[in-house]
Amino acid sequence: MFTTLAVAASLGLAACAQSPADSAGPSASPTSPSPTPTATPVALGCDTLLDQASIDDFTGREYRLSDDFAQRAVDQGRPEAAFVTNGGLLCQWGYPQSDATEYYGLSELSADNTATIEARLVSEGFVAEPHGDGDLYVGPKSDDRPQLFYLFAGDHWYIGFSAARIDEIRRNAGLS
Repeated sequence: MFTTLAVAASLGLAACAQSPADSAGPSASPTSPSPTPTATPVALGCDTLLDQASIDDFTGREYRLSDDFAQRAVDQGRPEAAFVTNGGLLCQWGYPQSDATEYYGLSELSADNTATIEARLVSEGFVAEPHGDGDLYVGPKSDDRPQLFYLFAGDHWYIGFSAARIDEIRRNAGLS
């Protein structure tokens, strides 16, 4: 399933690996430094981008993690589908058979695509403001849909229902 992509696949980050010299065995010289162990990338998925407290909150409200939201966004031609088509994650928790949902996502994004998406957001009434090391686009408030927040920072972009949710995603993805 798409939502269980590894960091290397979902974000295009280089995975840590031992060099051939590190795997050749012990060095003949006792003064040579030992190779430093490398960390295994943590798999990123919809269930790992959020803090346990957020997951507990969703499950406490009987929300369920959708296993087909990303594909539905693509099939329906939703703007959020760009997270999926850029190789990232788009996730949704919701109460079954209702409109009570929350979605969030992250992916890499080229500078050319960033400018295009930022222009679209401004034309839809989003307002840009600085946030940490990036630009946060705050959507207009509406009675019939949740307020959306997009953050563009470095070569990644994020979506969530609050700036705090985006910060949580960045922290758990190791990108803050």
